[in-house]
Amino acid sequence: MKQKIKIQSVFKYLFLFCYFFYCLVLAYNLTRGDSYVNFGFSYAITRGEVPYVDFNLVIPPLAPWLYSIFLFLNSSILVFYLEQAFLLTLFFFILFRLLGNKTWIYLILLSIPFPIAMVSVMFPGYNFLLLFFLLLLIYCERTNKNDYLIGILLGCSFLTKQTVGGLFVLASIYYLFVDYKKLLKRVVGFLLPVFICFIILVLQGSFSSFLDLCFFGLFDFGHSNLYIEWFYFLCFVLAMIVLIVRIVRKPKDVCNYYVLVFASCIYPIIDYYHVSLFLAAFFILILLDRNIKRSIYKQCIFFSLVLSIIWFVIQNMYFGDLKIIHYPNFQFSLLSERYRKVVDELDRYVETLDDDVIYFLRGSENFFYKIKSNSDITYFDLPNYGNYGYDGTLKIISRLKSVANGYFVIDKEAYEMPSPPQQYLKEAVDYIMTSGVKVKTIGVYEIYYLSKE
Repeated sequence: MKQKIKIQSVFKYLFLFCYFFYCLVLAYNLTRGDSYVNFGFSYAITRGEVPYVDFNLVIPPLAPWLYSIFLFLNSSILVFYLEQAFLLTLFFFILFRLLGNKTWIYLILLSIPFPIAMVSVMFPGYNFLLLFFLLLLIYCERTNKNDYLIGILLGCSFLTKQTVGGLFVLASIYYLFVDYKKLLKRVVGFLLPVFICFIILVLQGSFSSFLDLCFFGLFDFGHSNLYIEWFYFLCFVLAMIVLIVRIVRKPKDVCNYYVLVFASCIYPIIDYYHVSLFLAAFFILILLDRNIKRSIYKQCIFFSLVLSIIWFVIQNMYFGDLKIIHYPNFQFSLLSERYRKVVDELDRYVETLDDDVIYFLRGSENFFYKIKSNSDITYFDLPNYGNYGYDGTLKIISRLKSVANGYFVIDKEAYEMPSPPQQYLKEAVDYIMTSGVKVKTIGVYEIYYLSKE
């Protein structure tokens, strides 16, 4: 009997791993959000680049460090997705320990693509990792794990996303305010990973730029990127009402406060992705309180598979010309034929140029072009508001002025869109357009040549 249970467990997690990999590569690939950017951070580290010095990064380095481990073996997006499929499987392993068979319901929730894009939470990056640490905190609090361990998880959360992780620490301090012995253990646990990380940053000579990008630059980020999609804001408000009622009923449950402060992840961009991320945490709490007497895994697996297949078909019907394209480091990329033609035409043109070419596109596209050409990631590759530290707009324009001779590829479509949805730093593009000479237009891309001669 025990042998049968073990075999079933192996097949369960093998199915989950394969399902997640299929979702990441094919079924939901167009809902990938910032996956290419997060991939780019880890890719840069494998090339020996130093975060905050060689390229801009506005979060602590734990997630890029973690995801870079297996990319040292092969810098393919498929390796990145295999890592994420493993982490998702591990995530569900903890969920099964916490929720039992109710975890299968969570699988359906995480497979919903529309109108709330819960599936976007599946994709790799620091936000998913932060959700994972939240799950571990809830599990450890519910099972009364060692306070040193909880402190380490709090430290790892802080090193994943400093704003939300810092609020986790405040929630824990509030919960244990009168229990000084437990609180001291958590403080010691928290300081251990944080101290190690800071030592590494000091040794790399990146600590001061880390402070500028990840802390002082937050003022610019919040001021420049405030954006609200009202449907998702309403979803958020409804979930918060339920959460507050839960806190009133169970004021001593610290897990409520962790999820409450996790809501800060939606600020300042209240959109489908960030609200879905909060709801992914919210539904874990809701399922904790629900009783399900019979096994429903077969129905949940069926509905999850059906959702993913239907969405894959809808994507193909909407675009009409989706194809699987293979580029260096981007094997099995799902792209429209129209986009592929523009990419190939731009690549052919760039190969004819003698001076340096700087891509000044939306973040995901910048990283796509740089990684597939095996090039270094630079400060020009994430040209978003709030991504350059305090007074960051002036800093990036100063960097642009230091370029002697070179071609700049800009995205005119992103430039003409409202700033908050794209976060595209228009002032820097203004400098490129006014200081340079336009030499070519390829699709939505315009190429400018800047010369100091």
